[in-house]
This record gives sequence, structure tokens and C-alpha cells, in this order.
Amino acid sequence: MTIDPNNSSASASESGEFKVHYHLHGGMHRMDAMVRNRAEGELLALLKEVSVVLGLPIQVETRAYGEGGLEEYLNLIFQNTEQIAAVMALLSPLLGAPFYIEKIKQSKQQTALNELNLQKIKLEIKEKEDAAAGRSTEKEKGVENKSKVLELEFPPTADEIAQALLTRKRVARRRSNYYEALLVDARIEAVGFSPSHGKKVMELRVPRGNFSSYVIAKSDLEPLIHERISLEIVSPVLRSGAIKWRGIFDKKVVSFELRDQAFRSEVASQKVQFQNGTTLICDFEIHQREDDIGDVEVAGYVVTKVHEVRTPQTVQQRPEEQLPLQLPDSPASGEESA
Repeated sequence: MTIDPNNSSASASESGEFKVHYHLHGGMHRMDAMVRNRAEGELLALLKEVSVVLGLPIQVETRAYGEGGLEEYLNLIFQNTEQIAAVMALLSPLLGAPFYIEKIKQSKQQTALNELNLQKIKLEIKEKEDAAAGRSTEKEKGVENKSKVLELEFPPTADEIAQALLTRKRVARRRSNYYEALLVDARIEAVGFSPSHGKKVMELRVPRGNFSSYVIAKSDLEPLIHERISLEIVSPVLRSGAIKWRGIFDKKVVSFELRDQAFRSEVASQKVQFQNGTTLICDFEIHQREDDIGDVEVAGYVVTKVHEVRTPQTVQQRPEEQLPLQLPDSPASGEESA
């Protein structure tokens, strides 16, 4: 997978090794292909999100798979060597550490600290890149550069950077999707991560029993409520059933559910007439949900209450909202005799 298509010239010396080790029941060397492909897709998407947050273009290459369970060998190719250590150190804790706290549940101090740590790591990488570029330029000119990179005071640890990254919903959601995919194949007993393709390198292992704790439930989002809005009807439903109505909301045609049962009964009994330009004055809800990457999407539209029906010529008020009929006062007796 090429996260940065303009980086195809990167050399092997500018790459970091990363290994994903699937431990399978009975030491078998095969797993469900659909599970593996989905998990790999989510892992690559996670790497892309990390590259976006840190502003580091990454090209990902894969090598031949290994056995011993099943092992995936990935090479992450960077634009320069200064980026390798920072990113490779945080991948194992990012995938294997059990921390994730929703932003809305964090203290303001913790939220600020997470953002500061992300800024620190980006600044540290930038300073190293600038220093390397300066050394390269002076080397070409035959000038010896004895200056050193200014180290940040209290640079963030890999765990702290991983924790900060997981406050980004898209990063956390991709990790969640990864473990959700692995749960489908009951033969996967654990998954391990290590910053090397070597066989004897210690890996961070996550047992199957912990997979569910990494899966984030999709949040229940409150609907957006609009009271007494004007909704022009494009396609009314004149009979009972679950068929959706269609109307114009925010200058676009939407399908919506009509939950005002009293109004539906009036429509079914033909007490309400529709023509071109008929508009409902109604209470309107926009239901929302999270998609698979943590973004908010519209799940549906609902009319909960109809207050008036307006046509180009008339206004049809609902019976319970009609104003009392006002009769003129009776003339005084003296006026009658006159």
C-alpha cells in the first residue's frame, strides 16, 4: 500500500520493519482469508490515519508471509531516516496497549496534554530533518557541521504518543475495526506485534480474551431537532404502511418517516388534501449515527408532529389547534330600536 504515491524512490535504508504475528489454535498455519484481508485493510488504514495526524507520508510494502502461526512482514518506507524511529517505536503500543478514553470523558488538562505530545513529536522530527538537511548541504560544500540537534525537554514516550493518537476518533475506530475483524475467526488465539522481522525479537502479545476490550461501541448520538419548520411535500403517502414520505429539506429532497399518527389518520380518511406546493409546518428530527471510521452520518429523517398544512391558496390548521370562532357582538337594544 502506498500512502504517499510520490515517495516511490525511497530506499530500503529509509524503511522500518514491523511484524504482525497471528497465533493460531494448535499451531496451524492457516486462517480465514476474508478475516485476514479485512484485518490487513484496517491495519493499513490505521497506518494511514497515523501518517495524516503526524504529517509523515509513509509507503507500506509487504514481504512474503511466514509461518509459526501466521506472520505478516511489513516494511514502512519513509522520506528520510529521521522519521523511522519515532513512528516505529509507537506502532506496537498503538495496537497493543489497552488505553482508549473518549475525548468527551477526558479532563481538559489531559486533552491539552495529548495535543501537546503530538505537537512535540512532530516538532522533534522536524528539527531532526532540518539538522540532517543542514549536514547534507554542508557536507556537499566541504564544511564540517559540529552542531547538534536541540533535544526537547521531556520528550514524550512512545506510550504517550500512542495514547494521544488514540484520542483521535478515526485512529481509535480503525484499531477497533481491526480487533473486531479478528474476533470472527475463532482459531486466532492471540496477535503479537514487534518492530522487527526477526524470529527472536520480543513481541507485544494481545490474547484473544482481550480483543473485545479493544472494540469501541458506536456512540448513541442525539438527534438534531427542528421545531415548526416548513417542509414542502414532494411525495405524500396516502395509505397506511411503512412507506416513507418525501419532502424538500435544506434545499434537497429527503425521504422521511411520519410518526404523527393523528395526522396519518387524517390523510388516510382524506381530510387533508395535497397539491403541488403543499407544505407542512412540523417538528422535524435528523437522526445520526457513527459510520465505520467514526465519522457522523445521517441515519434518517422523522416528522414527529404536524402543526399546519399549507397550500398556495389556503392554510389547513389541525383541529386541535384551530382558534375558537369569534362571532360579532350582538347589537345593543337601543340600536335595534333605532
